[in-house]
Amino acid sequence: MKQSTIHNRLKQKQFQTATQQAMLSMLVAADIIKRKQSEVCASKNLTHSQYNILRILKGCHPDGYCRKEIIERMLEKAPDVTRLIDGLVTDGKAERIQSETDKRMSLTKITEDGIALLDELHQPMQEFSTELDKLYSNKELVELSELCERIIALDIKPEGDNQ
Repeated sequence: MKQSTIHNRLKQKQFQTATQQAMLSMLVAADIIKRKQSEVCASKNLTHSQYNILRILKGCHPDGYCRKEIIERMLEKAPDVTRLIDGLVTDGKAERIQSETDKRMSLTKITEDGIALLDELHQPMQEFSTELDKLYSNKELVELSELCERIIALDIKPEGDNQ
C-alpha cells in the first residue's frame, strides 16, 4: 500500500483509525496555512493574532468593538487579547475610545494606519489562497468547508448555555 503524504510527514507507517489520520491531517494542514500567513504578518512586525484583530476591526469600521466582542470573533482563542490590542494601539494601528453608554467599557477601533497595513498585506495573503485555488475545484472547497462546519459546530454552545 502506498504511503500518503501525512504518513511520510509524520514518519508513521499507519494510524490507529481513519479519524486519527483525518485529525492529524487537518492539524498539519492548518499549521501550514498559519505558518505561511504568519510569515507575511511578521514581515510587517505583526503577529497572526494581531492581523486577525485588525481584520475584525476593519469589518466594523468606522465603529469599534469591545474586547469581549473581538475575542468572540477571533479565529483562534488567544490568551491575552488585551496585550495584543495594546500593541496595536502603541503602533498606531488601532485606538481605544471610551464607550459613551458605559464609561467602564472601551471600544477598540482600527485607525487609517491599520487599514493601510491591511491593504499592504492583502496581496501577499491572497497568494496562498491562489495556491489553494489551484489544488481544489470550487466544489471541493465547498465540500471541505461543509466538512469542517461539522467540527466547528462541536464548539458552539446553545443559546443560554453558560457552561
